[in-house]
Amino acid sequence: MSDCRSSYECLSDEGFVHLAVNHSLHFVGPDTGAHTNSIESTWSAIKRNLQGTNHVKGQFDSYVATYMWKRKHSTAQSRMESLLDMIKEVYPPRSPSVTVKRLCDVTGSERVVVVGTIFKHMELHPSILKEISEEHNLIPQPVTEEYTQEDDFLMLEDDLQRVVLCGSIDPQIHVTGINIAVLGYTEESGKFFVEDYCYSYVDEPDILPSLSMDKYVLLISGFGLGKADGMFPLQLLIDLITGQVGDSQTQYKFSQLVRVIIAGNSIGKEDPDPFKSRFLTRKSKSATVDSIRMLDDFMSQLVTSVAVDIMPGEFDPANHLLPQQPLHPCMFPKSSKYSTFHVVTNPYDATIDGVRFLGTSGQNVKTISAYSKISDPLDTLQKTLDWAHIAPIAPDSLNSYPYKDEDPFILSQYPHVYFCGNASTMGYRFSENKSVLMVAIPVFLKTFSAVMLNLRTLEAQPIFVCDVVS
Repeated sequence: MSDCRSSYECLSDEGFVHLAVNHSLHFVGPDTGAHTNSIESTWSAIKRNLQGTNHVKGQFDSYVATYMWKRKHSTAQSRMESLLDMIKEVYPPRSPSVTVKRLCDVTGSERVVVVGTIFKHMELHPSILKEISEEHNLIPQPVTEEYTQEDDFLMLEDDLQRVVLCGSIDPQIHVTGINIAVLGYTEESGKFFVEDYCYSYVDEPDILPSLSMDKYVLLISGFGLGKADGMFPLQLLIDLITGQVGDSQTQYKFSQLVRVIIAGNSIGKEDPDPFKSRFLTRKSKSATVDSIRMLDDFMSQLVTSVAVDIMPGEFDPANHLLPQQPLHPCMFPKSSKYSTFHVVTNPYDATIDGVRFLGTSGQNVKTISAYSKISDPLDTLQKTLDWAHIAPIAPDSLNSYPYKDEDPFILSQYPHVYFCGNASTMGYRFSENKSVLMVAIPVFLKTFSAVMLNLRTLEAQPIFVCDVVS
């Protein structure tokens, strides 16, 4: 059913039963009863549902399908049952003896596939309940940045119950919040013995465009302004980008730079001053104010030559919960006058000359490393790709907004370039399926280095500022 727009006239020729209503005369066809009230109401609801940020271009059909599925299955129990039925249809059991069941339906020691979410039990997990004893006295907590130990164990939970996992699944390389399907059986002890497991499916990235010439993107993070140590190297970096230093070959290469992505922590962590009053007076001001002013001065030099995307980070003056909203333009009175200056969100998702970039300022990688034995930043990036989730540990251990209907950190399609800022070490390599280039961007304040990426070939190259200039 539709209105009388001429573009719909071909529907009958395509084999559809087409009913039309003339809105200039009436809203319901007097003879056919045709009307467009239902579809217009549905489109209105879809538009309201899609309002806001964190939507990927080209994925509109997926968002519409998600909305219609949630509308059809209004309760969490109905959605879980529907999801299991779809899993059975797409991934039929390899043998008649293996079926997909919910935890509450597993009986005896039958061999089944169960789908759910991982919960990792950790004794060292920070908890406000552990900090206060029954006598309301503070319990001293050990100062540590790693919360894993050998007796940690995993539990699988769905919408009704939990079960402890054992067998061929390593708790040290998993964290809370991962969606997973496990194959196994229930032991006499009540634990579920895992024989095999798999994660959610993610679509491969789009085909890379064919560029006729080299174009470069510079990835950098952790300026840490407020610390005197990084001022001179940062000015050298800006002079290098703007072509004021370096030999002719270096200047030509940087002339092909089309974007600079600053992955957070442009402002350094403000250390408390023991000699300063606990309360700010009218004549006192935070050191962050001076750091922001310096950052604006540096950015105003940079944006005259190349487009800049600046992300907020852990220590930047932005909201603490992920996803972090862009730094406010009013903090950059000089830089914001240029159209090449962009304040962006964290996580960052953008397409540059057909190459899709996805990345964070490093909070997710840092937190996952603290709650697992995955220490290398590139290994952590690989795991998040496998898990189809940028930050499965949020909001359990990583502060984030409590999204009810849609998780913005879920991966539905792989990007071409996947990065994290403020990494402990620099690194880059392709993912296990060779489709995603993973990049760990080091802290500039410590290494005076960045990563330059060729959009035509996806080749990465480290840039050490002091070595290039000398």
